Amino acid sequence: MTHTDPQQEIDQLRDEIRKHDRRYYVDAAPTITDQEYDELLDRLKQLEAEHPELLTTDSPTQRVGGEPLEGFRTVPHARPMLSIDNTYDVENLSKWAQRCFEALDPRLTEIEAELAAIDQREAPIKGKRDKESQSLRKQGKEQRETLRVKADEILVAAAKCGYTIEGDYLAEPKIDGVAINLRYENGLLMLASTRGDGTHGDDVTQNIRTIHAIPLRLAATAALPAPEVLEVRGEIFLPNAEFQRINQAFLDAGKEPFANPRNATAGTLKQLDSMAVAERRLQFLAHGQGEVVGMEFDTHTRFLEALAAWGVPASPLAKLCRSIHEVWKLIEQFDAQRDQLAYDVDGVVVKLDRFDQREQLGTTSRFPRWCIAYKYPAEQAVTKLLQVDWQVGKTGKLTPRATMEPVFVAGTTVQHATLHNYGEILRKDIRIGDTVIIEKAGEIIPQVVRVDLDQRPANLPPLEPPEKCPDCAGEVEAEQDDTGKETARYCMNPECPAQLRERLIHFAARGQMDIDGMGEKIVLQLADAGLLNSFGDIFELHKKREQLLALDRMGEKKADNLLAGIEAAKARGLDRVLCGLGIRHIGSTVARILAKHYGTIKTLQEATREDIQSFQTDGQESGIGPEIATSIHHFLHSPAGKHVIEELRAANVTLAVSQPIEQNTPQIFAGKTFVVTGKLEKCTRDEIHALVEQHGGKTSSSVSKNTDYLVAGQKAGSKLVKAEQLGVRVLSESQWEELLDRHEVGQEKRP
Repeated sequence: MTHTDPQQEIDQLRDEIRKHDRRYYVDAAPTITDQEYDELLDRLKQLEAEHPELLTTDSPTQRVGGEPLEGFRTVPHARPMLSIDNTYDVENLSKWAQRCFEALDPRLTEIEAELAAIDQREAPIKGKRDKESQSLRKQGKEQRETLRVKADEILVAAAKCGYTIEGDYLAEPKIDGVAINLRYENGLLMLASTRGDGTHGDDVTQNIRTIHAIPLRLAATAALPAPEVLEVRGEIFLPNAEFQRINQAFLDAGKEPFANPRNATAGTLKQLDSMAVAERRLQFLAHGQGEVVGMEFDTHTRFLEALAAWGVPASPLAKLCRSIHEVWKLIEQFDAQRDQLAYDVDGVVVKLDRFDQREQLGTTSRFPRWCIAYKYPAEQAVTKLLQVDWQVGKTGKLTPRATMEPVFVAGTTVQHATLHNYGEILRKDIRIGDTVIIEKAGEIIPQVVRVDLDQRPANLPPLEPPEKCPDCAGEVEAEQDDTGKETARYCMNPECPAQLRERLIHFAARGQMDIDGMGEKIVLQLADAGLLNSFGDIFELHKKREQLLALDRMGEKKADNLLAGIEAAKARGLDRVLCGLGIRHIGSTVARILAKHYGTIKTLQEATREDIQSFQTDGQESGIGPEIATSIHHFLHSPAGKHVIEELRAANVTLAVSQPIEQNTPQIFAGKTFVVTGKLEKCTRDEIHALVEQHGGKTSSSVSKNTDYLVAGQKAGSKLVKAEQLGVRVLSESQWEELLDRHEVGQEKRP
């Protein structure tokens, strides 16, 4: 058929290519050959080249485009991307199902309400000894006993039938890949971000657009229109055949191959050049949802059906199960089949199908209560223990590290493994020269499971613990539990160089200050060169650019990216700072609780130990407790802790809680990226960043062609020059305020 209208032919080609993408990736039933598909794509490219005014961002030809990125922006998740709790046996899987049943069964809910009513009825007579009060208490005791017997009968019957619930369980394979969040707005893919720390992730949209399994535009219809906002969560992975092809190409080129498909996937997503990503042929399968606006689903099954209709691939192996007995049968059957799949699967995810039940169960700070992942037993291997070295961590903890004869296990060659602590060495009776069985905990961290005592040579001496720190020769103290068992050893020297290096590595890492370009190797290189001797030194590196450039493999671009990453880290907020300082017992959850309650480091410093361990959040105990309170109070009032805080304050690091986003704030900067530079008079850089993000925008530390606005104060420097070269809109402080007041960003045009 001859086309005279280019727009008509372009629309038909795009529609036809999208249909073939769906048949290939969603339906697994292609109807044309790869050559025929390429011919359609080539014709579309030709027409778009001849008529550039007809090119659109959602065209199938735009899966690879744009110049290589300078770095990845950190973006917030509209809803947290939580991890999934794991179990490794049927007993714990059944306990999880029991907890779900107990929370959802209406009969048990009614019993709990009756028990609460009895408690409430007896509250006024508490402590009274008169006959009437005693009679009421006796009556209450009998009623409680009757109700508990009834509840026990319900639970016994439920256990026999596998804790069946109204709405069923959904079981699906747990793909060993990289979690991703895809955000569609009115049907168009607008953002793709990694899990990151669960609240923020990396913007990898340009790389994700290269994956043909992910539609750039949802195949909406009149019967099933695209919602205003649809966030699809799933797994990016590399098929085994593609993994083998890439590794063979690496070997042929004399390069080090990837250890396993998951590492290859993660490494690919970190590529700054989307052309390189496209060559790796990554795949995607959806397994969940994030924020959804403009449409509601009652079950996960319905959600998956909608995704299929829109052209988004999900696992074809997901199956509804009436009871946990059916789930376990599926898990056992799938174990024998999973090796036949074209991609790696390390377990089965079990979740409640109904969304209202999920809402009722809620989440912990780390995991949803409505789902769990059964992990298949880790692969084990046998090797010989050659040596044990002691490493010093960021808190001074000494950890024994085993060196063994190399052995291949769970996809990688392993030569080192953790021995946890000296108490664990004694419990397992581990000795140098032993034959040991190792496995990967969670298929990631190698550990020694046990010793094969039948293979032990005669007269092997027991391992002796270190009496001095292996790095600084400082005093070592052993920590014991209530039974007298040793749980850890600590170097007590606060100036131990090994502790400082580990603390700096931890401080700069993702989840803490997330300093782009400051990984473990760079920290060690800077420390060895004498450029890092404290936390404050990190924020003084901009004054030592020439010394940075003198380091091995530190070019100008790498140095500038590092300094930009350090500058961006200043605005991370109090919770990230507290988590990053490596204070004992202070992880991300505790840091967020403390930051939210106290607001600023100054207020936290003024709090007593008793205040910290007893304050409440939302009318409930904070969960901090005496041990954590003692640790944070001791740090903040120690000379070393005070010095660190003063260094960070002098470097203008934000030591206050990040400004919360108000629910009703108009999202007038949605889709816009701001950079702030120069000396400001009316407000701080952090305040502008907070306002931009509150109103739906994004901030960046560097100017690029993706920048929409540069807010420039005095002495703006190179960023202003680059903005002018790229045609980026430049705003003074007063113009920024006017823009914020007008609420007309959607009508602004870039000059």
